[in-house]
Amino acid sequence: MAKERKIHRVPFKTARLAIIAVAVLCVFISFGTWKETRQKEAIVRENRTKIETRTKEIKETGAAIRNSDSLEFAEKVAREDLGMVKPREVIYVDKEKDRIKSINEEDTR
Repeated sequence: MAKERKIHRVPFKTARLAIIAVAVLCVFISFGTWKETRQKEAIVRENRTKIETRTKEIKETGAAIRNSDSLEFAEKVAREDLGMVKPREVIYVDKEKDRIKSINEEDTR
C-alpha cells in the first residue's frame, strides 16, 4: 500500500485575513505614492513659474543693455535718476499729493 500524503491546507479564515492584509497594504502603498507624486508635481509647477519669471527678467535686462547706447535711454536715466530737465521746461509739484502721502504714512505706523 502506498502511503497517503497529508495535504496541509490553510484554513479559510486565515487565507481571507491574509488577502485582506495584502489588499490594505497595497492601498496604503498606492496612497503614499500618489501623495508623493502630487507634492512633486506642485514643486515642478512652482519651479516652472520661477523659471518663466526669471526668463522674462533676463529678456528685459538684455533689452535694457542693448538700448543703453540710445539717446532715449540716456534721457530716461537723466530725468529719473539724476532729476535733470530740458531747457525752458517747467516742473509742477503737487504739494497736496505729498501731504496726503505723508499723512497716510503716519497712519500706517
